Amino acid sequence: MGRPKKATPIVEKAPPKVAGGFDVLPEQHLARGFFLEKLQNLAQTFSYSKIETPLVEDTRLFKFWKEAHPKEALFEMASDDGPPAGRAGKTVMAIKPTNLFSLARAYLEHHYYEKERTSKWFYLSSAAYLNSNRELQQVNEWGFQIFGETSAIADVQLMNLLLKLFSDLSLSSVSLEINNIGCLECLPPYLEVLKNFFKDKKYDLCENCLEDLENNPLNILACNNLSCTTAAADVPVLVDYLCEACRRHFIGVLEGLDELDIPYSLNQKVIGFPWSRKTVFEFRYKTADNQEIVLGQGGHADDLIQSLGGVPASALGFVGSQDQIALVLELTNHKLVAKSKVEVFLVPLGELAAKKSLRLFTELWSHNIVAAEFIGPGSIKTQLRLAESNKVGIALIIGQKEAREGTVILRDVPSGMQELFTVERIIEEVKKRLGR
Repeated sequence: MGRPKKATPIVEKAPPKVAGGFDVLPEQHLARGFFLEKLQNLAQTFSYSKIETPLVEDTRLFKFWKEAHPKEALFEMASDDGPPAGRAGKTVMAIKPTNLFSLARAYLEHHYYEKERTSKWFYLSSAAYLNSNRELQQVNEWGFQIFGETSAIADVQLMNLLLKLFSDLSLSSVSLEINNIGCLECLPPYLEVLKNFFKDKKYDLCENCLEDLENNPLNILACNNLSCTTAAADVPVLVDYLCEACRRHFIGVLEGLDELDIPYSLNQKVIGFPWSRKTVFEFRYKTADNQEIVLGQGGHADDLIQSLGGVPASALGFVGSQDQIALVLELTNHKLVAKSKVEVFLVPLGELAAKKSLRLFTELWSHNIVAAEFIGPGSIKTQLRLAESNKVGIALIIGQKEAREGTVILRDVPSGMQELFTVERIIEEVKKRLGR
Protein backbone atom coordinates (compact mmCIF):
# COMPACT_ATOMS: atom_id res chain seq x y z
CA MET A 1 0.00 0.00 0.00
CA GLY A 2 1.18 3.47 -0.71
CA ARG A 3 1.48 6.19 1.88
CA PRO A 4 -1.85 7.83 2.70
CA LYS A 5 -2.38 11.20 1.13
CA LYS A 6 -2.33 14.18 3.42
CA ALA A 7 -5.61 15.99 3.71
CA THR A 8 -5.52 19.28 1.85
CA PRO A 9 -6.42 22.05 4.27
CA ILE A 10 -9.38 24.18 3.33
CA VAL A 11 -8.05 27.66 2.66
CA GLU A 12 -10.40 30.56 3.20
CA LYS A 13 -9.53 34.17 2.54
CA ALA A 14 -9.31 36.15 5.77
CA PRO A 15 -12.25 38.54 6.08
CA PRO A 16 -11.50 42.28 6.10
CA LYS A 17 -11.73 44.33 9.28
CA VAL A 18 -15.21 45.24 10.44
CA ALA A 19 -16.49 48.51 9.02
CA GLY A 20 -15.87 51.27 11.55
CA GLY A 21 -12.87 49.52 13.11
CA PHE A 22 -9.28 50.30 12.20
CA ASP A 23 -5.74 49.03 12.47
CA VAL A 24 -3.00 51.13 14.00
CA LEU A 25 0.03 50.02 12.00
CA PRO A 26 3.61 49.96 13.33
CA GLU A 27 4.62 52.97 11.22
CA GLN A 28 1.72 54.95 12.70
CA HIS A 29 2.82 54.40 16.27
CA LEU A 30 5.75 56.83 15.99
CA ALA A 31 3.35 59.80 16.14
CA ARG A 32 1.32 58.15 18.90
CA GLY A 33 4.45 57.44 20.93
CA PHE A 34 5.56 61.06 20.56
CA PHE A 35 2.14 62.25 21.75
CA LEU A 36 2.06 59.77 24.64
CA GLU A 37 5.46 60.95 25.93
CA LYS A 38 4.33 64.59 25.98
CA LEU A 39 1.00 63.63 27.58
CA GLN A 40 2.57 61.61 30.40
CA ASN A 41 5.18 64.26 31.19
CA LEU A 42 2.58 67.02 31.45
CA ALA A 43 0.14 64.86 33.40
CA GLN A 44 2.83 64.25 36.00
CA THR A 45 3.68 67.96 36.15
CA PHE A 46 0.02 68.83 36.82
CA SER A 47 -0.41 65.97 39.36
CA TYR A 48 -2.64 63.68 37.28
CA SER A 49 -2.36 59.92 37.87
CA LYS A 50 -2.93 57.35 35.13
CA ILE A 51 -5.97 55.08 35.33
CA GLU A 52 -7.20 52.17 33.21
CA THR A 53 -10.72 50.77 33.15
CA PRO A 54 -12.15 47.61 31.50
CA LEU A 55 -13.28 47.63 27.89
CA VAL A 56 -16.50 45.85 28.90
CA GLU A 57 -18.87 46.95 31.69
CA ASP A 58 -22.34 46.10 32.97
CA THR A 59 -24.68 47.73 30.44
CA ARG A 60 -26.69 49.42 33.24
CA LEU A 61 -23.72 51.74 33.77
CA PHE A 62 -24.47 53.43 30.45
CA LYS A 63 -28.12 54.34 31.04
CA PHE A 64 -27.18 58.04 30.90
CA TRP A 65 -25.46 57.49 27.53
CA LYS A 66 -28.36 55.52 26.05
CA GLU A 67 -30.87 58.21 26.99
CA ALA A 68 -28.66 60.84 25.36
CA HIS A 69 -28.10 58.84 22.14
CA PRO A 70 -31.47 57.43 21.05
CA LYS A 71 -30.27 56.91 17.46
CA GLU A 72 -27.17 55.00 18.46
CA ALA A 73 -26.69 51.78 20.39
CA LEU A 74 -24.29 50.03 22.73
CA PHE A 75 -22.33 47.03 21.50
CA GLU A 76 -23.94 44.59 23.91
CA MET A 77 -23.45 40.92 24.76
CA ALA A 78 -24.98 38.53 27.30
CA SER A 79 -23.31 36.06 29.67
CA ASP A 80 -24.78 33.23 31.73
CA ASP A 81 -21.80 33.29 34.08
CA GLY A 82 -21.70 35.15 37.35
CA PRO A 83 -24.79 37.35 37.50
CA PRO A 84 -24.60 39.84 40.36
CA ALA A 85 -26.06 38.77 43.70
CA GLY A 86 -29.84 38.89 43.73
CA ARG A 87 -30.19 38.82 39.94
CA ALA A 88 -31.44 35.88 37.97
CA GLY A 89 -30.56 34.98 34.40
CA LYS A 90 -28.01 36.67 32.21
CA THR A 91 -25.69 39.55 32.91
CA VAL A 92 -25.88 41.99 30.01
CA MET A 93 -22.53 43.60 29.26
CA ALA A 94 -21.47 46.27 26.78
CA ILE A 95 -18.31 47.74 25.33
CA LYS A 96 -17.92 51.19 26.84
CA PRO A 97 -19.03 53.86 24.34
CA THR A 98 -16.79 56.42 26.05
CA ASN A 99 -14.52 56.33 29.10
CA LEU A 100 -16.32 58.81 31.36
CA PHE A 101 -18.85 56.35 32.80
CA SER A 102 -16.21 53.72 33.59
CA LEU A 103 -14.15 56.39 35.35
CA ALA A 104 -17.17 57.41 37.43
CA ARG A 105 -17.83 53.77 38.32
CA ALA A 106 -14.20 53.32 39.42
CA TYR A 107 -14.37 56.52 41.49
CA LEU A 108 -17.39 55.17 43.37
CA GLU A 109 -16.47 51.49 43.56
CA HIS A 110 -13.01 52.16 44.99
CA HIS A 111 -14.27 54.86 47.39
CA TYR A 112 -12.04 57.65 46.13
CA TYR A 113 -14.55 60.13 47.55
CA GLU A 114 -13.42 58.94 51.00
CA LYS A 115 -9.69 58.84 50.20
CA GLU A 116 -9.15 62.31 48.77
CA ARG A 117 -11.01 65.58 48.28
CA THR A 118 -10.13 65.71 44.60
CA SER A 119 -9.11 62.86 42.27
CA LYS A 120 -7.16 63.86 39.14
CA TRP A 121 -6.72 61.18 36.48
CA PHE A 122 -5.58 60.83 32.88
CA TYR A 123 -6.21 57.91 30.57
CA LEU A 124 -5.77 56.36 27.13
CA SER A 125 -8.30 53.69 26.23
CA SER A 126 -10.39 52.44 23.32
CA ALA A 127 -14.17 52.72 23.21
CA ALA A 128 -16.81 51.65 20.69
CA TYR A 129 -20.53 51.83 19.94
CA LEU A 130 -22.96 51.30 17.05
CA ASN A 131 -23.94 54.38 15.05
CA SER A 132 -27.43 55.12 13.70
CA ASN A 133 -26.76 52.73 10.79
CA ARG A 134 -25.76 50.02 13.28
CA GLU A 135 -22.14 50.19 12.11
CA LEU A 136 -19.27 49.92 14.56
CA GLN A 137 -17.67 53.20 15.58
CA GLN A 138 -14.31 52.67 17.28
CA VAL A 139 -12.30 55.46 18.91
CA ASN A 140 -9.01 55.53 20.78
CA GLU A 141 -9.70 58.09 23.48
CA TRP A 142 -7.33 60.07 25.65
CA GLY A 143 -8.28 62.53 28.31
CA PHE A 144 -8.17 64.08 31.75
CA GLN A 145 -10.80 63.70 34.47
CA ILE A 146 -11.29 65.39 37.84
CA PHE A 147 -13.78 64.16 40.44
CA GLY A 148 -14.50 65.84 43.77
CA GLU A 149 -14.23 69.41 44.93
CA THR A 150 -13.39 71.91 42.18
CA SER A 151 -13.75 75.60 41.42
CA ALA A 152 -13.57 77.81 38.35
CA ILE A 153 -9.77 77.76 38.73
CA ALA A 154 -9.78 74.01 37.99
CA ASP A 155 -11.43 74.70 34.62
CA VAL A 156 -8.75 77.27 33.81
CA GLN A 157 -5.88 75.02 34.87
CA LEU A 158 -7.23 72.18 32.71
CA MET A 159 -7.38 74.47 29.68
CA ASN A 160 -3.91 75.77 30.50
CA LEU A 161 -2.56 72.21 30.67
CA LEU A 162 -4.11 71.34 27.29
CA LEU A 163 -2.71 74.44 25.61
CA LYS A 164 0.72 73.55 26.99
CA LEU A 165 0.31 70.02 25.59
CA PHE A 166 -0.59 71.29 22.12
CA SER A 167 2.31 73.73 22.27
CA ASP A 168 4.70 70.88 23.16
CA LEU A 169 3.35 69.03 20.11
CA SER A 170 4.30 72.11 18.02
CA LEU A 171 0.66 72.77 17.08
CA SER A 172 0.50 76.55 16.72
CA SER A 173 -2.88 77.11 15.03
CA VAL A 174 -5.02 75.97 17.98
CA SER A 175 -7.99 78.00 19.19
CA LEU A 176 -10.01 77.73 22.40
CA GLU A 177 -13.78 77.94 21.89
CA ILE A 178 -15.76 78.29 25.11
CA ASN A 179 -19.38 78.52 26.28
CA ASN A 180 -21.55 77.88 29.34
CA ILE A 181 -24.75 75.85 29.02
CA GLY A 182 -25.95 76.22 32.59
CA CYS A 183 -27.21 73.52 34.94
CA LEU A 184 -30.44 71.68 35.71
CA GLU A 185 -31.81 74.88 37.24
CA CYS A 186 -31.22 77.34 34.41
CA LEU A 187 -30.95 75.14 31.29
CA PRO A 188 -34.61 73.91 31.10
CA PRO A 189 -36.08 77.46 30.98
CA TYR A 190 -33.63 78.33 28.20
CA LEU A 191 -34.67 75.24 26.23
CA GLU A 192 -38.24 76.57 26.28
CA VAL A 193 -36.95 79.91 24.97
CA LEU A 194 -35.27 78.03 22.09
CA LYS A 195 -38.44 76.08 21.27
CA ASN A 196 -40.45 79.28 21.04
CA PHE A 197 -37.73 81.01 19.00
CA PHE A 198 -37.42 78.25 16.39
CA LYS A 199 -41.16 77.52 16.22
CA ASP A 200 -41.63 80.14 13.50
CA LYS A 201 -38.45 79.06 11.72
CA LYS A 202 -38.97 75.31 11.64
CA TYR A 203 -39.23 75.27 7.84
CA ASP A 204 -35.68 76.60 7.68
CA LEU A 205 -34.31 73.74 9.78
CA CYS A 206 -32.72 70.57 8.45
CA GLU A 207 -34.36 67.21 9.11
CA ASN A 208 -32.21 66.43 12.15
CA CYS A 209 -32.79 69.84 13.74
CA LEU A 210 -36.50 69.54 13.13
CA GLU A 211 -36.45 66.34 15.20
CA ASP A 212 -34.40 68.08 17.90
CA LEU A 213 -36.78 71.02 18.13
CA GLU A 214 -39.04 69.31 20.65
CA ASN A 215 -36.58 67.05 22.48
CA ASN A 216 -33.28 68.92 22.51
CA PRO A 217 -33.32 72.29 20.72
CA LEU A 218 -29.81 73.01 22.06
CA ASN A 219 -28.50 70.78 19.26
CA ILE A 220 -29.79 73.28 16.69
CA LEU A 221 -27.19 75.80 17.86
CA ALA A 222 -24.37 73.36 17.04
CA CYS A 223 -25.66 72.46 13.57
CA ASN A 224 -23.35 73.54 10.72
CA ASN A 225 -26.06 73.39 8.06
CA LEU A 226 -26.11 76.85 6.44
CA SER A 227 -29.88 77.18 6.67
CA CYS A 228 -29.88 76.23 10.37
CA THR A 229 -26.97 78.59 11.10
CA THR A 230 -28.86 81.42 9.41
CA ALA A 231 -32.03 80.62 11.35
CA ALA A 232 -30.06 80.74 14.62
CA ALA A 233 -28.29 84.02 13.84
CA ASP A 234 -30.44 86.09 16.23
CA VAL A 235 -31.13 83.42 18.83
CA PRO A 236 -31.16 84.64 22.48
CA VAL A 237 -27.77 84.13 24.09
CA LEU A 238 -27.65 81.33 26.64
CA VAL A 239 -25.34 83.15 29.05
CA ASP A 240 -28.10 85.75 29.58
CA TYR A 241 -30.24 83.00 31.15
CA LEU A 242 -27.69 81.53 33.58
CA CYS A 243 -28.57 81.17 37.23
CA GLU A 244 -26.46 83.12 39.71
CA ALA A 245 -24.21 80.14 40.57
CA CYS A 246 -23.47 79.32 36.90
CA ARG A 247 -22.95 83.00 36.10
CA ARG A 248 -20.39 83.41 38.92
CA HIS A 249 -18.62 80.23 37.86
CA PHE A 250 -18.37 81.38 34.25
CA ILE A 251 -17.08 84.82 35.22
CA GLY A 252 -14.43 83.09 37.35
CA VAL A 253 -13.35 80.97 34.37
CA LEU A 254 -13.10 83.92 31.99
CA GLU A 255 -11.23 86.04 34.56
CA GLY A 256 -8.78 83.15 35.09
CA LEU A 257 -8.15 82.87 31.34
CA ASP A 258 -7.56 86.62 31.17
CA GLU A 259 -5.13 86.39 34.10
CA LEU A 260 -3.06 83.84 32.13
CA ASP A 261 -3.40 85.83 28.88
CA ILE A 262 -5.03 82.83 27.23
CA PRO A 263 -6.99 83.92 24.14
CA TYR A 264 -10.45 82.44 23.70
CA SER A 265 -13.63 82.88 21.69
CA LEU A 266 -17.14 82.80 23.16
CA ASN A 267 -18.95 80.40 20.86
CA GLN A 268 -22.61 79.48 21.29
CA LYS A 269 -22.17 76.55 18.86
CA VAL A 270 -20.12 74.76 21.54
CA ILE A 271 -22.69 72.80 23.56
CA GLY A 272 -20.64 69.87 24.84
CA PHE A 273 -22.17 66.44 25.39
CA PRO A 274 -25.81 65.72 26.32
CA TRP A 275 -24.70 65.29 29.96
CA SER A 276 -22.57 68.47 30.01
CA ARG A 277 -23.21 71.24 32.50
CA LYS A 278 -21.73 74.72 33.12
CA THR A 279 -18.45 75.41 31.28
CA VAL A 280 -18.04 73.62 27.95
CA PHE A 281 -15.08 74.11 25.62
CA GLU A 282 -13.34 72.78 22.54
CA PHE A 283 -9.84 73.07 21.13
CA ARG A 284 -9.75 73.37 17.36
CA TYR A 285 -6.82 73.14 14.96
CA LYS A 286 -6.95 75.14 11.73
CA THR A 287 -5.29 73.49 8.74
CA ALA A 288 -3.40 75.26 5.97
CA ASP A 289 -6.58 75.33 3.84
CA ASN A 290 -8.62 76.82 6.75
CA GLN A 291 -10.40 73.59 7.66
CA GLU A 292 -11.03 73.08 11.39
CA ILE A 293 -10.30 69.83 13.22
CA VAL A 294 -11.71 69.44 16.73
CA LEU A 295 -8.92 68.10 18.96
CA GLY A 296 -11.27 67.35 21.84
CA GLN A 297 -14.06 68.58 24.09
CA GLY A 298 -14.19 69.45 27.76
CA GLY A 299 -16.65 70.41 30.43
CA HIS A 300 -18.57 69.31 33.50
CA ALA A 301 -20.78 66.26 34.04
CA ASP A 302 -21.79 67.29 37.54
CA ASP A 303 -24.99 65.19 37.65
CA LEU A 304 -23.17 61.96 36.82
CA ILE A 305 -21.86 60.80 40.20
CA GLN A 306 -25.18 61.42 41.91
CA SER A 307 -27.04 59.61 39.10
CA LEU A 308 -24.91 56.53 39.86
CA GLY A 309 -25.77 56.53 43.56
CA GLY A 310 -22.97 58.73 44.88
CA VAL A 311 -23.08 61.98 46.77
CA PRO A 312 -23.14 65.12 44.60
CA ALA A 313 -19.64 65.76 43.22
CA SER A 314 -18.11 67.81 40.47
CA ALA A 315 -16.92 65.92 37.38
CA LEU A 316 -14.70 68.07 35.18
CA GLY A 317 -12.95 66.50 32.21
CA PHE A 318 -11.64 66.62 28.67
CA VAL A 319 -11.68 63.87 26.06
CA GLY A 320 -9.94 63.70 22.71
CA SER A 321 -9.12 61.17 20.01
CA GLN A 322 -5.61 59.82 19.55
CA ASP A 323 -6.44 59.38 15.88
CA GLN A 324 -7.20 63.10 15.46
CA ILE A 325 -3.89 63.97 17.13
CA ALA A 326 -2.03 61.60 14.79
CA LEU A 327 -3.84 63.15 11.80
CA VAL A 328 -2.88 66.68 12.81
CA LEU A 329 0.75 65.69 13.38
CA GLU A 330 0.75 64.20 9.89
CA LEU A 331 -0.78 67.37 8.38
CA THR A 332 1.88 69.52 10.03
CA ASN A 333 4.63 67.29 8.55
CA HIS A 334 6.06 66.99 12.03
CA LYS A 335 9.48 65.35 11.88
CA LEU A 336 9.42 62.35 14.20
CA VAL A 337 12.34 60.07 14.99
CA ALA A 338 12.45 56.86 16.95
CA LYS A 339 13.43 57.55 20.55
CA SER A 340 15.74 54.52 20.82
CA LYS A 341 18.08 54.91 17.84
CA VAL A 342 19.88 51.68 16.96
CA GLU A 343 23.60 52.04 17.67
CA VAL A 344 24.92 48.59 16.74
CA PHE A 345 23.78 46.14 14.08
CA LEU A 346 24.57 42.45 14.51
CA VAL A 347 25.40 40.49 11.36
CA PRO A 348 25.49 36.72 12.09
CA LEU A 349 26.31 34.49 9.11
CA GLY A 350 25.14 30.90 9.51
CA GLU A 351 23.39 28.91 12.22
CA LEU A 352 26.32 28.66 14.65
CA ALA A 353 27.02 32.40 14.34
CA ALA A 354 23.34 33.17 14.98
CA LYS A 355 23.46 31.17 18.22
CA LYS A 356 26.63 32.94 19.35
CA SER A 357 25.10 36.34 18.56
CA LEU A 358 22.32 35.72 21.10
CA ARG A 359 24.67 36.19 24.05
CA LEU A 360 26.39 39.17 22.44
CA PHE A 361 23.01 40.79 21.75
CA THR A 362 22.03 40.39 25.43
CA GLU A 363 25.34 41.76 26.69
CA LEU A 364 25.08 44.84 24.48
CA TRP A 365 21.66 45.67 25.89
CA SER A 366 22.81 45.03 29.45
CA HIS A 367 25.42 47.77 28.85
CA ASN A 368 22.68 50.14 27.57
CA ILE A 369 23.82 49.80 23.97
CA VAL A 370 20.86 49.73 21.59
CA ALA A 371 21.38 46.76 19.28
CA ALA A 372 19.38 45.24 16.44
CA GLU A 373 19.77 42.39 14.02
CA PHE A 374 18.22 41.01 10.86
CA ILE A 375 15.82 38.19 11.73
CA GLY A 376 16.06 35.39 9.22
CA PRO A 377 18.58 34.24 6.60
CA GLY A 378 20.38 36.93 4.66
CA SER A 379 23.70 37.52 2.94
CA ILE A 380 26.32 39.80 4.47
CA LYS A 381 25.68 42.29 1.68
CA THR A 382 21.94 42.39 2.44
CA GLN A 383 22.48 42.84 6.18
CA LEU A 384 25.11 45.57 5.82
CA ARG A 385 22.85 47.41 3.36
CA LEU A 386 20.10 47.26 6.01
CA ALA A 387 22.46 48.67 8.65
CA GLU A 388 23.45 51.48 6.28
CA SER A 389 19.83 52.35 5.39
CA ASN A 390 19.04 52.61 9.11
CA LYS A 391 22.07 54.90 9.62
CA VAL A 392 23.71 52.53 12.10
CA GLY A 393 27.40 53.37 12.54
CA ILE A 394 28.73 50.04 13.84
CA ALA A 395 28.15 46.51 12.55
CA LEU A 396 29.39 43.42 14.40
CA ILE A 397 29.95 40.54 12.00
CA ILE A 398 30.17 36.93 13.19
CA GLY A 399 30.86 34.26 10.55
CA GLN A 400 31.32 30.54 11.08
CA LYS A 401 35.10 30.98 11.58
CA GLU A 402 34.61 33.80 14.13
CA ALA A 403 31.93 31.78 15.95
CA ARG A 404 34.34 28.87 16.43
CA GLU A 405 37.30 31.06 17.44
CA GLY A 406 35.39 33.42 19.79
CA THR A 407 36.04 36.56 17.77
CA VAL A 408 33.94 39.36 16.26
CA ILE A 409 34.58 41.62 13.27
CA LEU A 410 33.80 45.26 14.08
CA ARG A 411 32.95 47.20 10.94
CA ASP A 412 32.64 50.97 10.71
CA VAL A 413 29.61 51.07 8.41
CA PRO A 414 30.14 54.53 6.81
CA SER A 415 33.83 53.94 5.96
CA GLY A 416 33.79 50.16 5.54
CA MET A 417 36.92 49.77 7.76
CA GLN A 418 37.03 46.50 9.75
CA GLU A 419 38.96 45.18 12.78
CA LEU A 420 38.94 41.83 14.55
CA PHE A 421 38.38 41.62 18.32
CA THR A 422 37.87 38.84 20.82
CA VAL A 423 34.40 38.40 22.33
CA GLU A 424 35.80 39.47 25.72
CA ARG A 425 37.02 42.81 24.32
CA ILE A 426 34.21 43.73 21.94
CA ILE A 427 31.87 45.44 24.44
CA GLU A 428 34.56 47.85 25.68
CA GLU A 429 35.61 48.60 22.10
CA VAL A 430 32.01 49.36 21.06
CA LYS A 431 31.57 51.66 24.07
CA LYS A 432 34.80 53.41 23.14
CA ARG A 433 33.61 53.95 19.53
CA LEU A 434 30.30 55.32 20.85
CA GLY A 435 32.08 57.73 23.16
CA ARG A 436 30.82 56.12 26.35
